[in-house]
Amino acid sequence: MHPYALGASLYMPATRTDIWQVISRVKLDNINSIIVCLEDAVSEADVEMALVQLQSLLSTWAQHLATQAKNGIEPTAFVRPLVFVRPRHPQMLRQLADFDHIDLVDGYVLPKVDMSSLSSWRMACQYIADDSLLMPTLETAALFNPIHNQELAVALREGFDQTIFALRIGGNDLFAALRLRRPKNSSVYNTPIGALMYELLGCFVPHGFYLTAPVFEYLDQPTLFMQELTQDVGLGLVGKTVIHPTQIPLVHQAYRVPTSILDEAQAILDSEAKAVFKYNNTMLEPATHRAWAAEVIKRAAVFGTVTDGMGPYG
Repeated sequence: MHPYALGASLYMPATRTDIWQVISRVKLDNINSIIVCLEDAVSEADVEMALVQLQSLLSTWAQHLATQAKNGIEPTAFVRPLVFVRPRHPQMLRQLADFDHIDLVDGYVLPKVDMSSLSSWRMACQYIADDSLLMPTLETAALFNPIHNQELAVALREGFDQTIFALRIGGNDLFAALRLRRPKNSSVYNTPIGALMYELLGCFVPHGFYLTAPVFEYLDQPTLFMQELTQDVGLGLVGKTVIHPTQIPLVHQAYRVPTSILDEAQAILDSEAKAVFKYNNTMLEPATHRAWAAEVIKRAAVFGTVTDGMGPYG
């Protein structure tokens, strides 16, 4: 499974009572992934209630699968979004490892991961299943230090038994580290966080990691949202955090691959392709374009294609 499978990732506070409806696709049947949040989206006073709600959700999920099994339905027939849980801190992750049916979730989003917290997260992850997918979040003030980031990239490669599915860029926390808030009429790429995102890509992608794009919180700015999505896709970010269902189809439309681009990618990967050749009035060079072409093929497999001339949003 490629990280493009994340698509639009919807954060849902664990206090919500409709999470099972989303997992079972009674609601939001177009969502690719959800993150059940026990951190910033839940107030300190509601943490215990959120944990109880999560255990109830897992029990409902397990009961559903048991009922299907009794009716001769294979577990693979249950089509659902990817489900991740975001614990509040490493101690909570250790607590979650003892929850009944916690193995049903696909993995965990680890908040505020940097060199100072990494060892605590590594120790907590010793208690969860080895096939869990991890998504550490880059969102602390330490991320503004390039030397720290190089150390973190190496440490993340060596630090976990589990697979690091993607690294999430926590835009709002990074803004907060600068005593800022994302401006309403500007893309994140026109802010200091945009400059940092380029640095993070240059640091972590060469080490084999995939990164996801931060949330866009202004629901009354759809044009700006789409412009930002175009840059997200162009930079190879594999998904985007969303805060409202209306953003889901826009994200998935943005990730559709223009047919001409797919044609070029297939030509580059052709076993009989020349070392350098002209295609669609473009110079293609498999030796340098192969990695890009492989990603295009994977993106098209998840999101499909769009006819040239329609634009990225259909």
